Amino acid sequence: MKNTIELNSKADKPEFRRMKALLTCVSTDPTREAIRYARVEKDDDGILVIGTDGRRLRSDHFDMETIPGNYEIKANTAKSIFLTKSKSRLKFPNWRQVIPSTNSKDAYALKGMGKRFVLWVTAGLGCYIDPELLAIRDDEGVTLYIQKDRPDLSPALLKNDTTTMVVMPIRVTEDWGRQLDAIRQAA
Repeated sequence: MKNTIELNSKADKPEFRRMKALLTCVSTDPTREAIRYARVEKDDDGILVIGTDGRRLRSDHFDMETIPGNYEIKANTAKSIFLTKSKSRLKFPNWRQVIPSTNSKDAYALKGMGKRFVLWVTAGLGCYIDPELLAIRDDEGVTLYIQKDRPDLSPALLKNDTTTMVVMPIRVTEDWGRQLDAIRQAA
């Protein structure tokens, strides 16, 4: 097992784009030391990498072998990404607790394809999602979950087979429900 992660923009194109978007979420705030790392965990689907800055979170599955733990960003350029396992004993926060519900009782689920779909729907709701976070192909399916209870203060959840992304909190206009219903009926 390796204690480094190396990705190249030419050799690892889809993984490189997803990792680049994920690293955008890693905190650069010197007072938030525990989230200045990318977190690597193992699950049933392989390796899961997580990044958060406290306002947004992204996790992606990758087909690679590496040791779980916190990883420091050594290089994040247009052509290469290089992460090394940190010796720090800081505990990464319980990131799963901020993942909003996907239950139909709790959230509206909007299904579509690609980056434009996500940007179109969120703009229609008065939300902003940084396009840098959306390493999604035009033919890639995605579900956007908007919480029914307190949507003006609740996070938006974007999910597909490889990516989970939370943007918190989203601030939308009071008539967001009517906008959401109109978008759903037009689709």
